[in-house]
Amino acid sequence: MEKKIKRAGVIGAGVMGATIAAQLANVGIKTILLDIVPPKLTEDDKKKGLTEESPTFRNKFAQNGVQGALKSKPASFYIPENAKLITIGNLEDNLSWLSEVDLIIEVVVERLDIKQSVFEKIESILTPGTLVTSNTSGISAAAMCEGRSETFRKHFAITHFFNPPRYMKLLEIVPGPDTLPEVVETLAEMCEKIVGKGIVYAKDTPNFIANRIGIFGMFTIIQAMMDLGLTVEAVDKLTGPVIGHAKSASFRTTDLVGLDTMVHVANNVYDGAPEDEKREIFKAPAFIQKMVEKGLLGEKTKQGFYKKSKDDQGKKVILSIDPKTLEYGPQEKVKIASLEAAKAAGGTGDKIKALFYANDLGGQFTFRHMAETLIYSANRIPEIADDIVNVDNAMKWGFAWKMGPFETWDAIGVKKSTAKMREAGYELPGWVEEMLESGKESFYRREAGVLYYYDLQSKDYKEVPVKPGIILLPSLKEREKKVAGNTGASLIDLGDGVACLEFHAKMNALGDDIINMIVKTGEIVEREFDGLVIANHATNFSVGANLAMILFAAQEEEWDDLDWAVKTLQDALMKLKYLEKPVVAAPAGMALGGGCEVCLAADRVRYAAETYMGLVEVGVGLIPAGGGCKELLIRNTEHLFEVPRGGVYPKQIELMPFVARAFETIAMAKVSTSGPEAVKLGYLRPTDKMTVNRDYLIEDAKKTVLAMNLEGYEAPRPKDEIRVAGENTFAMIKLAVWTLHESGYVTDHDVTVSEKVGYVLCGGNVLADTKVSEQYLLDLEREAFLSLCGDPKTQARMQHMLTKGKPLRN
Repeated sequence: MEKKIKRAGVIGAGVMGATIAAQLANVGIKTILLDIVPPKLTEDDKKKGLTEESPTFRNKFAQNGVQGALKSKPASFYIPENAKLITIGNLEDNLSWLSEVDLIIEVVVERLDIKQSVFEKIESILTPGTLVTSNTSGISAAAMCEGRSETFRKHFAITHFFNPPRYMKLLEIVPGPDTLPEVVETLAEMCEKIVGKGIVYAKDTPNFIANRIGIFGMFTIIQAMMDLGLTVEAVDKLTGPVIGHAKSASFRTTDLVGLDTMVHVANNVYDGAPEDEKREIFKAPAFIQKMVEKGLLGEKTKQGFYKKSKDDQGKKVILSIDPKTLEYGPQEKVKIASLEAAKAAGGTGDKIKALFYANDLGGQFTFRHMAETLIYSANRIPEIADDIVNVDNAMKWGFAWKMGPFETWDAIGVKKSTAKMREAGYELPGWVEEMLESGKESFYRREAGVLYYYDLQSKDYKEVPVKPGIILLPSLKEREKKVAGNTGASLIDLGDGVACLEFHAKMNALGDDIINMIVKTGEIVEREFDGLVIANHATNFSVGANLAMILFAAQEEEWDDLDWAVKTLQDALMKLKYLEKPVVAAPAGMALGGGCEVCLAADRVRYAAETYMGLVEVGVGLIPAGGGCKELLIRNTEHLFEVPRGGVYPKQIELMPFVARAFETIAMAKVSTSGPEAVKLGYLRPTDKMTVNRDYLIEDAKKTVLAMNLEGYEAPRPKDEIRVAGENTFAMIKLAVWTLHESGYVTDHDVTVSEKVGYVLCGGNVLADTKVSEQYLLDLEREAFLSLCGDPKTQARMQHMLTKGKPLRN
């Protein structure tokens, strides 16, 4: 089916509906958002002079949905301007609008009768070929389609987004009994490539994949906690990052979701899956039912498993609930030997093993809930999905697990763990026993850079599908495509004459290893390649310079070494900027400080939608010194001096407003909340392009390099006539900072650091309109950076950030 989704309609403007509409708008899809007409005028409506015929009144629910999405934290829109792509209306007056869209997504309350009523209404106005989907979290597709025409049923499926839709990668696609294969294909293509989702194909069973496994896992955790006498806070320590799950772990996550929602999801399985061998576990324990009855639902009622309060000294504290008494008290210190051992272990797999095989309380708890969840997951295939890959992806993308159930099972050792399970009296799924008996001892295996999974039907390994356009750097390295490298970075051959510089240090902080590889990469690329991509698969592109190294050098007063290190970084990034081959940076996640400066040095940037970019050095009492000040100054002023078509140079333009913009961005350490916002802040140019689905980012960056060469790439020329605002503008900046200080908004040291930023951006002690070179500005950056490193207050800020993880305002 060659169908393009250019316009969409969303029915239901609650939190989920509005935020789905926001994500569609984020990716450029014009979206109609409809909801019901409010039942009656409120007193506020009457005071505003509204009547029941007023569009403002009749569209109020949809309007409130958009406003809620605009105010939501984290932000639902990449930039607020995207809300303009949403047209609001109501189901009585504007239903006919949906005849003009390519896709309709229903997001109304989770009641079958209401959903069926909505589908009955919209079928009357549907244009042939329009796709209709439901965002239900667990209602049957077959049931929702009852009474609908064959044409409707053929073009209907479930598209289950996870909340919040912008940030959660998972989208479960569930076809109905009559859904055309090409409809599923179109939805998958559109939602993956355009909307940016990770697609999992689920079957029409209660709660599909992620919620089916997730709610089972949660209830086994609750049962194990009660049986072993653990506290709520102990369980959260044992089920959070230490096993590769979210920081919110189990009970904090439940508070965020809502206990009533959790119980509803569990009831859906209990009622809809009578043949489930573990059906009884989906009955909420008595204390959970009492919590719901008492309104202890979590965030929505300000108390759930946790409750914010104040101690006797008025200090804010977070209390935890005692499941036995339902009373809140101070959280107890969690002291479990296996937990500490797991924290000290290597990667996520090693951490899980340390807990799974331990004999103390933490080990008993982990073994029990994990064994039951792994066995349950295996028993659900092929009931809820055809293969282990869909199950693993669902849990990673929908619940933010680092490893899915079967990846976890491999990590702890399938043969060893199943022996322990049998010894404990657990019955293993038949297909798992059969797999082991055939000599296959893992669910996945990797050979020559290719990942394979165990397939239940063929009883053999099959290649894990990788979509065309997805480049996996580890796979390339396994296939001997690594050209050069060290412990911090590698240069990899992407093919077609394009190389990729991959950072792989801790947090990708720019230390000696990465800087040395940048220098070496420039030499190799100019000699052997046609262009360069800078990218990696880490959560964050780069969090900046190695702060611990800088602090140590400053405390030891190793000024020559520190000066050399900063100069080396500056030279390396200048080399990148003026490389004779095109350079494209491909950031995703955080690109802060030096990570941002790497992007500023590139010819182009192909950025992930979720790119959080900023020059944040002032937060630790420093200023950008890898060219960040220089580049932001250039980007804020270069358009002022472009020669128009007539060849006449523009007249002198006052630099102050543009320098002030760069100053504000750096001095306030502004960080973008998305890639498009990084364009607004000036870190990226309007000519830089976005990739919504990060999986395709490296391929898109590679294509950008190839396109630049096809266009006839010419390396930029060094800028040696940069106009600077000079000492008068610097004096105005100092006055503005002094005013903020006198008003109590900034500290003494904030003033010191801010003035250093202003000094560099204004070009130092020179007259207005003086022309300087890039190297001159880099020297000013380095001088200011080193002087701040010697300031005890800056050293205190660096120390505080390293030990506490947050800025010190001294």
